[in-house]
Amino acid sequence: MANEEVLASHASEIAKAEEILGYQFKDKPLLGAAITHPSARDREKALYDYERLEFLGDSILGAITAIFLFKQYPDLDEGGLTRIKVSLVSGKSLSRVARDEGIADCIIFGESEAGTDKRGLSSALENVYESLVAALYLDGGMDAANAWVSRSLFIHADRKLANRWQATALRDHRLRWSAA
Repeated sequence: MANEEVLASHASEIAKAEEILGYQFKDKPLLGAAITHPSARDREKALYDYERLEFLGDSILGAITAIFLFKQYPDLDEGGLTRIKVSLVSGKSLSRVARDEGIADCIIFGESEAGTDKRGLSSALENVYESLVAALYLDGGMDAANAWVSRSLFIHADRKLANRWQATALRDHRLRWSAA
């Protein structure tokens, strides 16, 4: 079954993803690949899953986030900007954002995930978020990818994140010394 056939059998997931993203794909198979879990490749005989797109999306997401933070916080040094970026694009953060946006309802899982309560859902949500960034970029350019990331992720950007790691590192350092 080619990705076009997967699309036909998962039209509701495709439509839901487009609704969440606020974007209509010209290349529907690309969106289908972005939301197809690797476990679905065998059952669906899909040609693609989200893994390659995730690779690209990770880099695009990093660039979009770096540009946003650079402009948003002109007074922060490289260390503060890095701490905010790392916090925003962490797996935990992306998984939470994807869950809150309803992406879990769009992922096409295979039979190996059936009956497991999707034990890897948190990881899948993070991966699909990144793959959707790549799919948006490939289909609509940087503006399309940036619009989604701005709307879904940057609302969580906070200057306080620049200091969070410092406080955590200091606390961890004190705990190690007090235990010694």
